[in-house]
Amino acid sequence: MLIKGVYIMREKKMFVWENSLSKGCSKILFLFIFFSLILSNSVGNKEAYGSDDFFHEHQHEDEIPSGVMEAHTHSQGEWMTTYRYMYMDMPEHYSGTKKQTVDQVHNSFMISPVNMTMEMHMLGLMYGVNDEFTAMLMVPYLIKDMEHRRRSDSKQFSTQSQGIGDVKLSGLYSLKKYMSQPIHLNVGVSFPTGSINRKYDTLAGADQPLPYPMQLGSGTVDFYPGITYLDHKNKWSWGSQAISTIRFGKNDQKYRLGNEYKMTSWIGYKWQDWINTSFRIKGNIWGNISGEDSRLNPTMVPTADSNRRGGERVDLFFGINLIGQKGILSEHRVDLEIGYPVYQNLDGPQLGVGIQGTLGWQKAW
Repeated sequence: MLIKGVYIMREKKMFVWENSLSKGCSKILFLFIFFSLILSNSVGNKEAYGSDDFFHEHQHEDEIPSGVMEAHTHSQGEWMTTYRYMYMDMPEHYSGTKKQTVDQVHNSFMISPVNMTMEMHMLGLMYGVNDEFTAMLMVPYLIKDMEHRRRSDSKQFSTQSQGIGDVKLSGLYSLKKYMSQPIHLNVGVSFPTGSINRKYDTLAGADQPLPYPMQLGSGTVDFYPGITYLDHKNKWSWGSQAISTIRFGKNDQKYRLGNEYKMTSWIGYKWQDWINTSFRIKGNIWGNISGEDSRLNPTMVPTADSNRRGGERVDLFFGINLIGQKGILSEHRVDLEIGYPVYQNLDGPQLGVGIQGTLGWQKAW
């Protein structure tokens, strides 16, 4: 009976994880296949790849992976509209580099998260103010879901939050006037439009404040300095980007999220004018929270502990970009990127990332 009970609990956990995973991946894959079929009707020959203007005007952004943002500039007067759907699954706990079970988390906390999923719809607008400076606006809409389990009776419950996240305004300044390399500086600022006061019904009662990872914004004005490099040779393209998130002050709940430092590099290959694939590696380091939300009890659940939010992670990604070539779909791009972590070191117990994906569309004019 004991073995059977353990087997049932394990199967239940695997079902929850696989169900949430397949739900997010199926959305991404379905939309990608749908748009791929549409774009396939527009395939046609353009000028030969590898010409001198390969990275000129519209073409240079066609080789950038879907998950890399703010990676290209525009000519004066040029506009670009973008949409991205992003999905992330967080199915297992980590303390340092070691995985932990829910039962191990229950040794220190009455409530343990079981898994979390996050979806984001991101609308973007870019405009070339002049040939050196491009402005960009990004508006995210977040959907978060976290499953929990109580230690005393193994009862499970879910919490959800959704809404507008922190709106970000960025400037991209090309250094092509000063050097021969295709490098630009990134300077961005986000505004606290995302809520830090989301509540939900839990086993502790109705309308309870949600812990840090379930909130929709930082509550502070944040600064995003960075630098991006792109280059190419024949059918190969590559690039690197480093962007930091520097946070100032404290929000209305008397805490500040940790600073974040991201570095990514990629290489791509253009098989035809209409299709490009890429491989990317990304490193991410982020700090713990400064201060704490007095409404939360850090001894109840690890997600309410401000000292268990930092960590570092390395992810690998594979991407594919499809570019419309003629007719009304000319210059439309649909792209897909799927990634998985190869290293995680978390101030846990903390839910680590599993599979993640980005589906994007963009159009320049």
